[in-house]
Order: sequence, then structure tokens, then C-alpha cells
Amino acid sequence: MFTESLLGLWIFSSLIYQGQEVPRPNPALQIEYEFSSDGTNSLRYHRDGEPGFCERRALYQSSEETLMQEVVWINPSNADWCTQDSDMQLGRKTRSHIWFKNGRLFLDIEMGDEIISYIWERK
Repeated sequence: MFTESLLGLWIFSSLIYQGQEVPRPNPALQIEYEFSSDGTNSLRYHRDGEPGFCERRALYQSSEETLMQEVVWINPSNADWCTQDSDMQLGRKTRSHIWFKNGRLFLDIEMGDEIISYIWERK
């Protein structure tokens, strides 16, 4: 089942930008994405050497190559700058294209007119 493939902890490792796989733009940025069997996931990130972090939880559903999420909790201890991230907004709903290849998880994010694929590796 597709959802079972998502379960567990994933670490952001690289991107596909303009058709090419490239390293993370900011090596200090550490992002974790964790999917649980109860239909929730958490997204957490921080930058090495900098104070503060961002964390949120969402309800999710997945099927074939679609991930639907609704943010249901924002960590009250999040850094002030987290409010600038649309993914850290309570009630935000998203629908994304996702797929697996060679044991890695790919998640497409629209950035203006472009689609950037975030690549995650299982921890």
C-alpha cells in the first residue's frame, strides 16, 4: 500500500531544480518529515548554528502519487520567523504530487511558475 511506504522518518537530502538533481541550497538547513500510521505527520526544521526551530503537525491522506495535508497544530515554541513559512500556518491545506524512486521520497512543491522536487531519504 502506498501510505505504508510513507511511514517513518525522512530527512531532506537534495532537490530537483530545472530538471537537475542538486544538493540542498543551504547545508545548515535540517528538515525532518515524519509520517505516522495514525494519519498524522510532522514537519520540523532548524538551521545548524542558529537559534530557533519550526515544527507543525498535519493530518494527511495519500493515494497513488498524491499527498493531501491539513495543518492542525503549530508548536507554540516555534521561532518568530516561522510565521513567514506558509507550511507553518494553522489550517493550511495542500495537495502535492509525491512518488518513490530508489528508496527515496520525492515531493513536488510549486514555487511560482516552477515545480521543485524535494528529495527525502529514510532515516
